[in-house]
Amino acid sequence: MKACRWIALILCAAAFLFGCTHGETSSRAGTGMVKVMLTDAPIDLSTVQSVNVTLTGVIVYPKESTDPMGTILEGSPISLLTFPATFDLLTLTGGATALLASGEVPAGAYSRIRLEISEATMINTDGTTTPLQIESNKVDVPIRFEVGVDATSIVTLDFDAGASVQVNSTGSGAFILRPVVTPVP
Repeated sequence: MKACRWIALILCAAAFLFGCTHGETSSRAGTGMVKVMLTDAPIDLSTVQSVNVTLTGVIVYPKESTDPMGTILEGSPISLLTFPATFDLLTLTGGATALLASGEVPAGAYSRIRLEISEATMINTDGTTTPLQIESNKVDVPIRFEVGVDATSIVTLDFDAGASVQVNSTGSGAFILRPVVTPVP
């Protein structure tokens, strides 16, 4: 009978230790800093002077983890952009970057960044402005990154204006913004 109690106690202690260490991949105690940068590959539209995109949200999502029972635990998303900001994507070519958003976040692993777009316009070389219809105002960029305790992590996203601006195929001639955003290694 004593042996059964000892075995049960050892199994409980092992399960407790496994549960304590199993979730450590998703977060650590403390906070760190994350900076999200924006860049753009060159555009092929020769009659375009600028492509302006107004962002109203930049949100980072912690990496999902599982508890000892196998239940998926999702951390709360963290908003980094608190006011609208407009960026001319064509000024961000040739290796140029702009700070999109930054903020203090819990240390740990993250799996994606969401950009929320409220408006987009194209300014042509003749000075006319063309509004861009936004097909989806939310763009999820899958990107895995770590934020260490008392450290700053820099993440750069390429918002490809040339691939994102398209002419409506229905023949109306309207320009549509279908955001193509990828992480820069």
